[in-house]
Amino acid sequence: MKKTHIASALMLAALSGSLFAQTLVTVNGQAIDSSVIDAQVKAVRDANSQVKDSPALRQSLTERQVVTTVVGQEAKRLKLDQSDAYKQALAQNREQAKKSGADKKPDFKTTWAAFEGDLLAQAYAIHIAQQNPVQEKDVKTAYDNFSKFYKGTQEVQLGEIVTRSKADADKAIADLRAKKSFASVLKQYSIDEQAKQAGGIPSSYVPLKDLQQANSPLYPAVKDLKKGGFTATPLQNGDYYGVFYVNDRRDVKVPAYDDVKNQIGNDLQAARVDAAIQSLLEKANIKPAK
Repeated sequence: MKKTHIASALMLAALSGSLFAQTLVTVNGQAIDSSVIDAQVKAVRDANSQVKDSPALRQSLTERQVVTTVVGQEAKRLKLDQSDAYKQALAQNREQAKKSGADKKPDFKTTWAAFEGDLLAQAYAIHIAQQNPVQEKDVKTAYDNFSKFYKGTQEVQLGEIVTRSKADADKAIADLRAKKSFASVLKQYSIDEQAKQAGGIPSSYVPLKDLQQANSPLYPAVKDLKKGGFTATPLQNGDYYGVFYVNDRRDVKVPAYDDVKNQIGNDLQAARVDAAIQSLLEKANIKPAK
């Protein structure tokens, strides 16, 4: 699912609740105000201090809250919150929160609201799965299409040397042409310290068909390279330059049906839930605050 994530203001919100909160967006008449997003930002940063408060983070959280609100509204319209399973899950988790003392924490209101939203979303996903279940024939058709798509194709194991300048990338290419090892060239020119420590060659392989379908500029650069080959010119991405090295190349091995049928079924069901949510969003009256 495609899924579409001020110090003084935060202090005022913390001191006065919703008194100074501003409506950010309304969803079918239901307001999402800044105090909700402020609290979510705090929860995210409490969980990971490396995350910075930023417009991008707030936009992402607001978009997620819009989806949560739309799904929650539909779940309640369908009376899914009146089911015994939902009520039991809610009661059990509330009791656990009381026993652990979590309900006494300052951020409990925020975390509990998020939990309720997630629980409603789960109830809605189950409802969609029951109303539109994936059949065995659907899984087989998807597997056949998957097999045909990858049959006779290859995948590559790629290493990448990332530099801040084209000049350094050109030097890396010259050194590879001079038969220097990828590891030594990576160590000398790459700005990716994590890649250096790991050796620069991930264990995973990338199907060439995936690169082609994604219309990735990487596809024409590596599609004809043999094992040990590398891109003749650097690939630019913003202010960075990449030199790609083919550590290995092999035929794509399509797994047996029985090995992947459960995963395919889960993916198909998830896609149906995503489609249902997308339909709700398209029909919803979503109005950003002026």
